[in-house]
Amino acid sequence: MYTPAAYLSTTCDLYRPFGAGPPTTTGISCRLVPAANADLPPVAGLVWSHYIDLDETVDIRDGVTRTPGAGALLFADGDEVRIPNTSGTRYVVTWVVTINRGSSRQFKRAYLLRDTAVWPGP
Repeated sequence: MYTPAAYLSTTCDLYRPFGAGPPTTTGISCRLVPAANADLPPVAGLVWSHYIDLDETVDIRDGVTRTPGAGALLFADGDEVRIPNTSGTRYVVTWVVTINRGSSRQFKRAYLLRDTAVWPGP
């Protein structure tokens, strides 16, 4: 269930494609939520460890495709997100949706799978 303390307001840097050298965009405001506090997957077969909510104007992309004439979704690496910045934990974007909570409350939710964690030093 929703736990406000589990939400982390932070920033992220975006890389396109995953593993790219310099970031595409830096300092994007976002809210990080661990999957333990998430609802059911938005699509069947989706795997994620966290999601971020961010402004609807942010250009963030997943790598999902669908073969014409088939209903199955094919998941691939999308953009890379590093939280809180270039030296932070790396995530791959697995799915992006736009959420509309009324005319003035639209935002994007990007489902992420943690790739490489960065832990604090001793």
